[in-house]
Amino acid sequence: MMVCVDGRKGHLPQLIRLTGVLDDSFALCMAGQQSLTSLLTLMDAYKEELECTVLSNLINISYKVERIAADATPDLLDFIKLFFIGLFKGSEMKLGWEPKTGESHLDAMLRDEVLTALAVFGHDLTLKEANRRFRAFLDDRNTPLLHPNIRKAAYVAVMREVSTSNRFGYESLLRVYRETDSSQERTRVLSSLTSSPDPNIIVEALNFLLSSEVRTLDAALGLGVSREGRETAWTWMKDNWEHISKTWGSGNLITHFVNSIVSPFASFEKAKEIEEFFASRTNSKIARTLKQSIERVHINANWVQRVHNEEHLGETVIKFIVRDGEIKCVIL
Repeated sequence: MMVCVDGRKGHLPQLIRLTGVLDDSFALCMAGQQSLTSLLTLMDAYKEELECTVLSNLINISYKVERIAADATPDLLDFIKLFFIGLFKGSEMKLGWEPKTGESHLDAMLRDEVLTALAVFGHDLTLKEANRRFRAFLDDRNTPLLHPNIRKAAYVAVMREVSTSNRFGYESLLRVYRETDSSQERTRVLSSLTSSPDPNIIVEALNFLLSSEVRTLDAALGLGVSREGRETAWTWMKDNWEHISKTWGSGNLITHFVNSIVSPFASFEKAKEIEEFFASRTNSKIARTLKQSIERVHINANWVQRVHNEEHLGETVIKFIVRDGEIKCVIL
């Protein structure tokens, strides 16, 4: 989450209240003390919020909810993604794609977060605009159409449309990585390559992290795998654990592999599988992180079960997206 500081008189207490209410509601929902329906209703009330700390927090919560919904209510997932698109579309319209004269650096950072979220949730207009600007960037690395502050969003959008049969975006980003001398640019590319929903592309991107082209210290940047690539990443880590342990096992970076790949799961069966795999492979470097990650899987699994049994979630989500014009009507 982005933390923003605004010195305006009276603004900080209001910011703390807004953020605190959202955090409390999310924590209560995750703990089973509040329904997801209630959390989404609260999030909807933040629709016009442009304060960067609050909006950044809203985006991070939406990512977590999407992952839980994918396991708990797969039939509702597309509707929940439409709800989040409606939640952030107004912010995109206000922030735009271009830097504005006199805007704060906070708005610049927020623009990238909002555009990235809309790309992840599949907003068609954002994906198309990102691809248009990315192609202009490939022709001219100095084009004003793709300011450095929005390149991460564009790269994620490009990768969301990459598949085994459409490799253009992936291969183009590898070319950007290989041609640049900027460490910031390499970071943007590495942190975007595993955003594809295609498992075959995910494996390629993860294998690239292990190649000689990526500095050992930078490999962890690419472990933020897409929701669809969760199982693929787990299989990949198991297959490559000996190499990973040998290369990163002497430092703390190995904990990033464990946390990033284990924590997103949300079933008791997977938690047991993970425990069994690491039963003979745990060492002092990863023991604490592994324990915390498995605890997170259990928390997610309990949350999934509760959301699965919610009675009014579907009608609430659909009410919101029909109101926002994302769809006209739905027969449940």
